[in-house]
Amino acid sequence: MDLSLPFQAMFPTVDSSVLAVLAGSSKPRTGRAVAEQANRSQRATKLVLDRLVDHGLVLREEAGRSHVYTLNREHLATPAIVQLANLRLALFERLREMVALWHPQPLHASVFGSAARGDGGLDSDVDIFLVRPTDVGEDDEQWREQVEDLADAVFRWTGNHAGVAEVSETDLERFRRDQPAVVASLRADAVGIFGAPIQSLLRGS
Repeated sequence: MDLSLPFQAMFPTVDSSVLAVLAGSSKPRTGRAVAEQANRSQRATKLVLDRLVDHGLVLREEAGRSHVYTLNREHLATPAIVQLANLRLALFERLREMVALWHPQPLHASVFGSAARGDGGLDSDVDIFLVRPTDVGEDDEQWREQVEDLADAVFRWTGNHAGVAEVSETDLERFRRDQPAVVASLRADAVGIFGAPIQSLLRGS
């Protein structure tokens, strides 16, 4: 699944881009603005907007010499549209619920990279960062089973593979000292799933 544009799973056309723009905000937009944000041509965008207006999904109002468009939040189909637009957040919530049931539990879990930023594609991994407690060995059978189950669940939920980066609590000092490439990504865009905030762990506080 393309987590940056989950509508593509159902509507692999201009419709998906236009709906994603309108579902992401209640602010009225001109057709030109919708086209620019959707990265589609004005002509193709107008055809989609006109059709969605005909179906009642989009409201069109005059604004001077132009028209502005908003998603009709009272339409029966709107909840399904908004739910599709928020699939990335639904993934984060499922991950939180799953990791919260782990025994042993991680010191920290987060999603980072393209899945966190929302700019990946169909072939992008869902990158997950885990900090294993000091008293849990890397080869701990229960821990390994949980990590494998998590990766399997991500694939079932999204069709994307999970890329799991794992360190032990004792590795954090080395992380803070050596600053491997993953640290910059974690600082910039990590979405916390469980445990201590990543920023505090990377600061050592």
